[in-house]
Amino acid sequence: MALSKKLVVATLIGALGVSGCANMGEWGSKQTWGTVIGTVGGALLGSQIGGGSGRTIAIILGALAGGALGNWIGDNLDERDREALAASTQQSLETGRAVNWESDHSGASAVIRPVASTTVTQEAQVKRAPVIAKAENLTVLNQSYHALRSVNLRAAPDTNADKVGGFQAGQTFTALGKTPNNWIAVGRKGVLVGYVHAPLTAPVTVAKADQATDLDSITVAQAGQQGFDLDTFEPASPVTETVAVQTTCRTMNYELKTEKGTESKTVDACQSVDGAWQIG
Repeated sequence: MALSKKLVVATLIGALGVSGCANMGEWGSKQTWGTVIGTVGGALLGSQIGGGSGRTIAIILGALAGGALGNWIGDNLDERDREALAASTQQSLETGRAVNWESDHSGASAVIRPVASTTVTQEAQVKRAPVIAKAENLTVLNQSYHALRSVNLRAAPDTNADKVGGFQAGQTFTALGKTPNNWIAVGRKGVLVGYVHAPLTAPVTVAKADQATDLDSITVAQAGQQGFDLDTFEPASPVTETVAVQTTCRTMNYELKTEKGTESKTVDACQSVDGAWQIG
């Protein structure tokens, strides 16, 4: 199924710290800015869920300035390198693994390494279709995923739960979070619409990260062919409830090499309830 590319570009000015690690928010219906290093003084590719506009995974496009890393990075890297380093930072934060980055033009390089991680419990407001089971203790993802093969979408995270639809191999959707028993909570336009078994899914590649998901843009005809009831997916009055969600905080170490020499810096990063990473 073809994906329609929907870019949401915005300018964000002001300091973004780690306050998201402690505050209740509305999850799955806001714009998500992705990995944010200090203050973002440029254009971002936003991730929007809701309003019929589809969803794009947030990646940094603008220059990084201010904040915990901005001045340090700005003194050593040009804008092109800062953007590339930001993308590598997001990869390291999301996977929890070290990432080696190397500039394609300046000779600069870096190792971005998570050195400690902790789980934080927060409260978030989640909307769901009335026939879908309440989300319980989800680990926040809020990323585009795809089906590795044909897989059923169910009303609860259980193989015995009612089937409410099915994904074809390669079809993309918004993964709001993961349940303790390894199911993915699936979102459509900010509303929880079902669960799929996590081992049958995977995150989309970086190349597809700025494209709308298939589930957000599915037509009535396509939905009918796959067993989806769009009246269920787009209820007039979705249930809104406050649930506990699990987010992650990481301590990140940077070893940066440039023509000026080698430098090291350690900072803390946390997810907000919408999945966005903030470093401060």
